[in-house]
Amino acid sequence: MGFETLRGKLDVALNVLCSCVVFLFIVTSAPVSQFRGKGLKVAADGTVSGGSKLACITVWGLKNDCSKNNYDVRPADMACKKAADLFKVSEAFYIIAAVCTCLSTVLGGLFFIGIKTKIALYVLSALNVVFTLIPWACMTAIWYQNYCGGSTVVISTETGSAAGIAYGKQLRDNYKSSAAYGLTIAAWCIQIIGLVLLCAM
Repeated sequence: MGFETLRGKLDVALNVLCSCVVFLFIVTSAPVSQFRGKGLKVAADGTVSGGSKLACITVWGLKNDCSKNNYDVRPADMACKKAADLFKVSEAFYIIAAVCTCLSTVLGGLFFIGIKTKIALYVLSALNVVFTLIPWACMTAIWYQNYCGGSTVVISTETGSAAGIAYGKQLRDNYKSSAAYGLTIAAWCIQIIGLVLLCAM
């Protein structure tokens, strides 16, 4: 008993391990900050800029105090429909990726008790590569693109609190990427590794 039970099933075992890690990363990264405030800075000419270090932007919206549960602004409140739609797509695909990764883990478990699910595992693993990439791609677009002529959100020069969700240049100037952004791309890389292991072994 032990490793000999994995004989001929190591590819599935490693894929299941990767799927479990991806599931944890996706479920963890969905509600936490994609971007955090850089903090207030005073330029040489005396102008104050920057988002509060307490502020964070998740796929579900903006919190001016990230330690609180309530959101100050939701993507639906954004004036720019294109940017708001990217947040909504990201929300949807975080949920889809979590469900599919969970299903992939369950199918791997069923394979070990004798139910032939390898083809379904191939399909789900390939789909998960796409599903975990989409939220990251949406947040990357929010980070780099100046939709609707650029973000014009008012950010307080006294507290760093924002009146809306910044995007594009204004987001890059006042916020920095955070844990969830990194976890999402890590989940995507691990999902690719899981698919390669499933196909190659």
